Amino acid sequence: MEKVNEVKINKDIAKIKDSVKDIVDVDAIEDLIKNNEIEFEYKEIQYKVKKPTFKQKQETNEKRISKYTELLKDPNMLLENDLIDLYKKRGIDINEMNKQYDSIGKEMDSYMFRLGKAIKEKKPNKDLEIFKTELNKLHSQQQEINMKKAVLLDTSIQSQVNIYIYTYLAFLVLEKLEKGKDLGKGNKEQDKWVKAFDKYDTFINQAEPLVNTAVYYVSLISKNELPLL
Repeated sequence: MEKVNEVKINKDIAKIKDSVKDIVDVDAIEDLIKNNEIEFEYKEIQYKVKKPTFKQKQETNEKRISKYTELLKDPNMLLENDLIDLYKKRGIDINEMNKQYDSIGKEMDSYMFRLGKAIKEKKPNKDLEIFKTELNKLHSQQQEINMKKAVLLDTSIQSQVNIYIYTYLAFLVLEKLEKGKDLGKGNKEQDKWVKAFDKYDTFINQAEPLVNTAVYYVSLISKNELPLL
């Protein structure tokens, strides 16, 4: 049986790392705990993602069903289980990767709870940094597993649908800070948050770092909010 090209996989993982290394901000976890929203800056524009509303989740779910049906009709597309079986025959156990990921996730939940409690109790920064360091370490481990799985399962129907719905949800919830106009004589309109992009196609045609950042933070803040495949 032909072996999977590990060198190519590692190169692909390295490429993913390069594309996300500048957008992963563990400090954003603190904002998420406090506000259920995350702000970030890109090219001197302030952006924000927040937890989706019921209507936004409903719209995204409708898109998910539509995209899944579309890909399922394509005879060239494979379901995830088909790929997992193929990889296992070639010596790569993706189910074992999933177990490792879940185990790390339980550790992260514990540290998140302790960090949240420490923030609430207004503990000194040195105490908060201990939790943040551990969260960062665990997050890196999960990211490594996720990146390898992403490379291996990228062509599966489920992967394509999940990427699509998080990207679509990012389009729905992403806002930007619109600076108020200078009215003269020291007067100025109030700054306000507005929808960042009116059309999905406009959003996905933005610079890759902006789209990647928005999708990453939406996946973080919307954990368990959407039914994934």
